[in-house]
Amino acid sequence: MATKDVVQSIADYFKSEHWNRLIEVCRQKEEPIHHIHIYVETKINPICLEEIVKAYFQKIGHPVKRKIEIFTSGQLIGSGSIHGIEPEGMPHFDLIWNYSHDAYIKPAAKASNLEYWGRSYMEKFHGQYPFKTALDDREKREVEAYFSSKAWEDYCRLNEDPEVVHIHANVETSIHPDLIREYALEAMKKRGWEIDHATPVAFLMRGQMHGKIVFLGNRPEKIFDIAWAYNPTVTLIPSTKYWLTTENPTYDARTMHDLPLLLKRDRYEWLSYREMEAIVELL
Repeated sequence: MATKDVVQSIADYFKSEHWNRLIEVCRQKEEPIHHIHIYVETKINPICLEEIVKAYFQKIGHPVKRKIEIFTSGQLIGSGSIHGIEPEGMPHFDLIWNYSHDAYIKPAAKASNLEYWGRSYMEKFHGQYPFKTALDDREKREVEAYFSSKAWEDYCRLNEDPEVVHIHANVETSIHPDLIREYALEAMKKRGWEIDHATPVAFLMRGQMHGKIVFLGNRPEKIFDIAWAYNPTVTLIPSTKYWLTTENPTYDARTMHDLPLLLKRDRYEWLSYREMEAIVELL
């Protein structure tokens, strides 16, 4: 049973400057925000932390509208992600954690422990590349060939697998991501998928920013991506280089299989429903 001090300390984090900055970004109206990462250190079991986060947004009138996934980081040992938190009327975000030995939850000790990507950032990021924004007949056929390729079929099959909680298709391209988005949405519609919306995002991989298109699906109810690398010599092809994993260069798939091993590394603590309710009552 957690003490009153523990309950209060957890509630205090959700009233802290770090968390309030996240809420300010979620609520800002200056430009569309495509995605957010917030980084914490915690000893709370992530399943309990997910419940607290959902209860928080329910309390402030923005209930979480889709299923959330929890999995380990593809890049950092000992790190995990509560992925795809989408409060009603707000941008979706990921809560990325490392274990804390001295606090139930606190801001991550890194220079940038809150990151977000809005429309102006993505316009500047895309502006680095001389993308094609109009296609001739040959280029259209080459794009269509990708969306009927084995690589695309593998990606779709894995995304429909309930054991796969998140997946990237990896491509090389010279065409603007907005065009990839249009063709992808059509291919997904033909497959029977229902997409709520799709948005461009950037993400850090091995110290360098890369681009991707994020699809927020209702069927399958997941968030899944197409990650792209600029290649002026091709129109759109499956990646020839590995990205996050070494399973296959054309996709990176995440499951929950590694999560129990991560949670055994350290002493993550469970909270009871009564304790979680007491935390939320203090918010």
